[in-house]
Amino acid sequence: MVITLAMDPTRTSTLYAGTSGGVYKSVDQAGHWKQVNNGLVPGDMVKTSRALNVTAILVNPYRPETVYAATLAGLYKTTDEAKSWKRIGESLQDQMIISMILDRTREDRLYIVGRGGVLRSEDGGTSWKTINTGFTATNVRTIAQSASDANLFYAGTNGSGLYRSTDAGDTWHPMPPLRPAN
Repeated sequence: MVITLAMDPTRTSTLYAGTSGGVYKSVDQAGHWKQVNNGLVPGDMVKTSRALNVTAILVNPYRPETVYAATLAGLYKTTDEAKSWKRIGESLQDQMIISMILDRTREDRLYIVGRGGVLRSEDGGTSWKTINTGFTATNVRTIAQSASDANLFYAGTNGSGLYRSTDAGDTWHPMPPLRPAN
């Protein structure tokens, strides 16, 4: 089962698929796929859980050889086009990462959302800071950054609505409820 997809922004023939069986890579516009799980989740975990479920995948547009993959066993990073993976962000072990984005103006600033709300890394995913000030609940499901204002972010939640941040995620403010236009 394919859970998430990411395309290399510099080589549009290269795609990554996050699946229930790990990461697959195609270099011919999805014509053929190769499983690229070397180092993605320790072998003993694979046998005892659904650890290879990849819930989010992200290609670094600044350095497309760098790819991030969120699994049920943690966050992994490759810097060699998925030839090998290394676990990063050990403090994230209890997270169920649902979505992630890379700041469009700072290549080492990464945002993830999961059970713990919104977290931000300033060092490419090694260390993390929780940035949930203003949320009424930490059930965040998705995050987006404005194309015109690098400090403007939106976060969608499961049940408590839409939030906006004008300070790169340091504080969040609820938006009016979503309603159809008249």
